[in-house]
Amino acid sequence: MSELVRIIDDYRDTHGRPSDASIARAIGIAPQTLSSWRKRGIRELPDADTLRALAAFVGLPYDDYVLEVALYDAGWRDDLPELPAEKRERGAG
Repeated sequence: MSELVRIIDDYRDTHGRPSDASIARAIGIAPQTLSSWRKRGIRELPDADTLRALAAFVGLPYDDYVLEVALYDAGWRDDLPELPAEKRERGAG
């Protein structure tokens, strides 16, 4: 599974399970794009605006985490970044 999708699923699990369509709209992508991420993973790095919107939506830092996770998913990074300490302590989301 894509790590970006895992971030979205963690958010869903702690926020009343909003639909993929509503999450996709909130971060500025088509629902089909999120569905594709679920089925095929992240094959290309999503654009910066999408990643920034996702970071803001789920309450995680863009530069230090969400961007790095996307780079990992797209094959540009070999290791998965650690969730920031303040989020590990309180739980993501």
